[in-house]
Amino acid sequence: MVPCFNEAAALPGLLERLADMNGRLEAPWAVLFVDDGSMDATFALLEEAARSFPWLRVVRHGRNLGLGAALRTGLANLESPIVCTADADGTCPLEVYPALVKLVEEGADVAIGSPWHPASDPPECGLGRRILSRGASLAYRLATGRALYSWTSIARAYRRAALAQIPFRSDGFDAVAEILLGAVVAGLEIREVPMKLGVRRQGRSKINIAAAIGGHLVLVARAAAQSQRRWWRRFR
Repeated sequence: MVPCFNEAAALPGLLERLADMNGRLEAPWAVLFVDDGSMDATFALLEEAARSFPWLRVVRHGRNLGLGAALRTGLANLESPIVCTADADGTCPLEVYPALVKLVEEGADVAIGSPWHPASDPPECGLGRRILSRGASLAYRLATGRALYSWTSIARAYRRAALAQIPFRSDGFDAVAEILLGAVVAGLEIREVPMKLGVRRQGRSKINIAAAIGGHLVLVARAAAQSQRRWWRRFR
């Protein structure tokens, strides 16, 4: 599943990479794009691609609702037992997904492409993204006590039955962390795979930094409160 908003500049390269990846697989993976109310040529490009690639589908929001809403729409339109999520900006390498799917097939409920794993190659992204992503991941790690390195990476594979146990309310970019927090609370099996984070080469980022920071602060506070309640129950 690939949520996207005003990604006409980035789509040709991504579609080429997806076609190359599927051409190398024994059986092509189905790919669902969720156009989150784009105002450029994104939807037209996806419709044209769907006519060329039988493995590609597209659904559309009439207006921009946010990344979390796009993820919920995508999940409602997918039935496969394993669900992968990817960004549209090309910063997450597609080569990591077979390894993520394999972990789920071997028993993990959630598998994460982890740019902040100690074994990952240095990222190409800018300083601002590094600070926000690494800072948020460290905050979640401290709040929950769960030794996961990358909480904000959208490069993931999920067991669909496990994902159904994780309701998430956020419409923004923090929905990715909210899903992982729900998986931790539910006691699901979570694994990480080292992954090099790339840099956007076409188009521009849609993230609202202030809104993202605010959303993460709320979730970190919730995670800390949940951890404290569990600690008190243990010693009562």
